Amino acid sequence: MKSLLQFISRQTWLLPPIFLSVSFVLSVYQQNMTQLELPILVAPLAIVILTALLFSVICIPLIRNTYKRTIFLSFFVIIIFSYSDFLFFIHRFKFIDIGTGSFLLQVWLLLIVIFFLFITKVKKNLIVVNKFVFLFSVLAVLFPLFGIAKFEISERFNQPIISSSLELPLANKTLVSEDLPDIYFIVPDSYGSPDVFKNYYNFDNSEFVNFLKKQGFYVPSSHLSNYPKTFLSLASTLNMEYVDYLSVYKNSSDVSIVSPLFIGSNVEKFLKSNNYTYYQMGSWWEFTGYNPQADVNIVYKQRVITRAKLFNYAIIQSTILQPVSALVTKDLLLNFVGDARNFTSFQFEQLPKTVNLPGPKFVFTHILSPHTPYVFGKDCESVINNTFDKAHEVENYINQVQCINKKLITTIEAIQKNSKKPPVIIIQSDEGPPFLRTRLPEEDSWKDASDDLLKQKMPVFAAYYLPGVPQAELTSFSSSVNIFRKVFNSYFKTDFKGFILIVCREFN
Repeated sequence: MKSLLQFISRQTWLLPPIFLSVSFVLSVYQQNMTQLELPILVAPLAIVILTALLFSVICIPLIRNTYKRTIFLSFFVIIIFSYSDFLFFIHRFKFIDIGTGSFLLQVWLLLIVIFFLFITKVKKNLIVVNKFVFLFSVLAVLFPLFGIAKFEISERFNQPIISSSLELPLANKTLVSEDLPDIYFIVPDSYGSPDVFKNYYNFDNSEFVNFLKKQGFYVPSSHLSNYPKTFLSLASTLNMEYVDYLSVYKNSSDVSIVSPLFIGSNVEKFLKSNNYTYYQMGSWWEFTGYNPQADVNIVYKQRVITRAKLFNYAIIQSTILQPVSALVTKDLLLNFVGDARNFTSFQFEQLPKTVNLPGPKFVFTHILSPHTPYVFGKDCESVINNTFDKAHEVENYINQVQCINKKLITTIEAIQKNSKKPPVIIIQSDEGPPFLRTRLPEEDSWKDASDDLLKQKMPVFAAYYLPGVPQAELTSFSSSVNIFRKVFNSYFKTDFKGFILIVCREFN
């Protein structure tokens, strides 16, 4: 037993590189923990620990001194995982033009070689430095671990199941199903308003707007989302009410608290009670990827790009593997970028085909674009634009907007042309440009957002095709929370009152 303890004590040099590797994984989890659950950590933690051990064993014959070995391995881990942060720093402050990062990759590899040569040649006593490295690695683990533990204990365990309390009125009993229109609800994620594009990003979207107006759409000049996050905004729209009752929670950024609002929403309940068939066109986001209560789910061959896959992708993108991630992630992550592109293409291919499905019907399609990842060029060519390349984020985003415009034009023309009677078509985004959250003091801290940032985030694109409804009647209902109230009042003779528009900055 004594000899075993002595052996273990001699292996403490392994701990700093392992601790540092673990700390980076925990940090990525902490940044996204409101959308993740603890079991998702098991696989990536096991991989980084085993990888750290492997590199440590390889390093033994190269660096005999344990103190030097610990210091080098710790430096190596930091270099590996700090790549994307340093790339972002350079792009943001524009110190030098390094393109997509291949130059930085060469510099990073050179730094590793130089530090290896330095540490093997240095003859000074490194005991003090080694102790500092050990302490630093312990703190690096403890800080994210404490934040995760605090969230799990104070937030996760205190959240009951949420459900809407809205009382749904009955439709006018004299209505005949054959006379009711098909309803299409298309949500292009993170599609900002034309004014924001023009005033902030030097892009004129009037060609697309004019097309819609020519097709009979009402395109409000000023349309605001209720919330700056998809899960809140979309839950509010589908339930025809503000979700401010979630404010009882200390952290309402946790997407799990609204998941019940996506399954059996008020819109779904109302329409199914009036003999509508509910079709859901699955996205790659979990909450709109599959609805067990929908009559029919039209999904790509994979239901969703799982949160585990997204998490693993985020970890790899934060490392020095980022420049070659397209190769590294092809098999490991089942080609996340390709899947994202295929999901969007599938949705636009299938939407026109739903015209021939039995009705009356409600077709809900949440399209995760122009949201990241940027997988389409402006002419819808396939691209892989690094989502961490902040220097080109606006250009990549606007290119993808132009592609989505083209796909929407083709889809709208097909639906209007082939529908037996004029359908209702609602195109309404959930939030503004996705990259704006990284410009906050802390990511997603919208309560601290400047007015200028909110002016870019909250105005969203919306266009309504409501045959037989005077456009003048839509002005007072032109907000995300009100649109289905107006649709039901117009076609089902209900008496929903329109909410006064309230823009909620944040619950926290």
